[in-house]
Amino acid sequence: MQKPVVLVAAFAGFLMATYWMAHAQSSGNETAAPQIIEVSAKKYEFTPAEIHVKVGARVELRVHSEDETHGLKLVAFPEGTKDKSKPGLLFGPPDQNGKVTKGVDQVIDFVAQEPGTYDFKCAKVCGLSHGKMKGKLIVEE
Repeated sequence: MQKPVVLVAAFAGFLMATYWMAHAQSSGNETAAPQIIEVSAKKYEFTPAEIHVKVGARVELRVHSEDETHGLKLVAFPEGTKDKSKPGLLFGPPDQNGKVTKGVDQVIDFVAQEPGTYDFKCAKVCGLSHGKMKGKLIVEE
């Protein structure tokens, strides 16, 4: 009779440990306050044009257009990556990346999962030099 009780107790302990470990890993940055970065957009430039964050950081980009409607679109994969199965930036909600609404500041939430350099560009055609309106997000270890 003791053997089944010991097995059940061991199994219950294993389940509790597994749950605790999974919960501890998933809640790392989800409850932490995001790193808020203000980005100004005006004809053909972003300020800052180069943004640095740490791997694992939860980031909130707040993009404000100063002259007309602009938006920011981040590439989800670091420069030079060949594996497109797992993005280096995890957006939440994903539809906010590149979404532009006239007269409303854009907010992009993401977690920087992989180190590397990520390009961003203007998400709305804003004139002849629109293609030059770019920047870089650098995710560091």
